[in-house]
Amino acid sequence: MKLKPIKHINKKITKNLKTYAFIDASNIIYGARSEGWLVDLKKLRKYLNVKFNVSKAFFYYGKDSNNENKLNFLKKLKLFGYTLRVKEIKRYGKKSKANCDVDLTMDMLILEKEYKRAIVLTGDGDFAPLFAYLLKKEKQIVVISSPKRTAKEIKVLLRGNVLSIDDLKYLLEYKKRGRP
Repeated sequence: MKLKPIKHINKKITKNLKTYAFIDASNIIYGARSEGWLVDLKKLRKYLNVKFNVSKAFFYYGKDSNNENKLNFLKKLKLFGYTLRVKEIKRYGKKSKANCDVDLTMDMLILEKEYKRAIVLTGDGDFAPLFAYLLKKEKQIVVISSPKRTAKEIKVLLRGNVLSIDDLKYLLEYKKRGRP
């Protein structure tokens, strides 16, 4: 399926649109990490609120119920204002996966009538047909992702509505708190 670039992108970011964020945690966390930095998820939530007036931020994440640190991490995310969508990770030898993409897709479709704009933190090309569908439904889609992890079809489809998370490093980088 060949996707055509959209023609009706509104370059101006308006605050009055009902906006939800959908965050593919592994894509964003590992994207920044591969560039040598960590995303401060508290700062990210604040950024989404200030820049886009995001009323709900869904966070898709694979959890390991045997890992106390990851469970504590999820508790913190709730305090930051995220709506958690977690799945138990599955192990395949030394590799592990949670595969939350379908959950993110389902939420974007099921909640479609509730939002006018979606801020999606992923660059995964599998989302291109979903974005094309939502654009036809007159939804505004903004993608924030690592340039190296953003599929060409997403860049073509959304043109100027793809933001580099690397450009936001100065705002979102996690800095160890306390004394050096």
